[in-house]
Amino acid sequence: MPAIIMDGREVSRFFRPLLLAQARELADVYGCRPGLAAILVGDDPASIQYTRNKRRLAEELGFTCEIKAMPVAGTDTGKLLDTIDDLNRDDAITGILIQLPLPGGVDQTRLFDAIDPIKDIDAVGAASVAGVYRGLNPQFVPCTPRGVIDLLKHYGVTTAGKRAVIIGRSDITGKPLAMLLAGKHCNATVTWCHRQTRELKAICQEADILISCAGVTGEAGSSLVTADMIKPGACVVDVGFRRLPSGAFSGDVDFDAVKQVAGWITPNPGGTGPMTVVALMQNLIDATRYRLGLARAEYPR
Repeated sequence: MPAIIMDGREVSRFFRPLLLAQARELADVYGCRPGLAAILVGDDPASIQYTRNKRRLAEELGFTCEIKAMPVAGTDTGKLLDTIDDLNRDDAITGILIQLPLPGGVDQTRLFDAIDPIKDIDAVGAASVAGVYRGLNPQFVPCTPRGVIDLLKHYGVTTAGKRAVIIGRSDITGKPLAMLLAGKHCNATVTWCHRQTRELKAICQEADILISCAGVTGEAGSSLVTADMIKPGACVVDVGFRRLPSGAFSGDVDFDAVKQVAGWITPNPGGTGPMTVVALMQNLIDATRYRLGLARAEYPR
């Protein structure tokens, strides 16, 4: 039986009225409007599209959204630090994000740590990372991991006691996903794979939940994750993102073949991407609530 398609666009539509209700409460009760600032360096097509998607949903929810678009030429760590400092001081901005990737030579970690912790809605600064690492209900959960976990919950995928395999070790996806899934709220047993992992196929075949966020091809230009790597009935989440020679975008997983083996699978595009944008709006709402002395927003399932 073909896999259940975990449609991020559908789940995003489920969340929108819930986000709108939170937005109305902030406006009607507290007279407060969340404000998003996104720093975009260069003209990478994928980054531009992601930024547009974020701005579109923010504006649909009645939030303000300011895009700080900067050219690669002449943009260095110092200039970006000055931009972040300005945004930290701007009371109309309640959340700041830096759209990745950044040009080579820019000190990404310094930029992340320069964001005011209460505005760090991408959860990339030292304070946010420490909260995720310690499992202490951090102020913000990184957006893609938060979106992935919401997607699993929405489709009833059990994590407790399950074997989860994550391919990829980025600071904003692979690392925090591993910690969150192994933490007390998910209770999975996690294996974390990367470029130096041996016997990747054998490890993946043991996974009840396989999450690939590598953004690379497999051997001879094939998909990184193929049907023969999948345990029958497993949940497969494709977070990877790469541009094909044709100009089209693709993920890590051979979707058409893997869906015949898996129990659940995300499309790509249309799976985790929309959930990442929803999670960003959730974090932006929370940032605004924290400023007002309120607790994190709650969402029914």
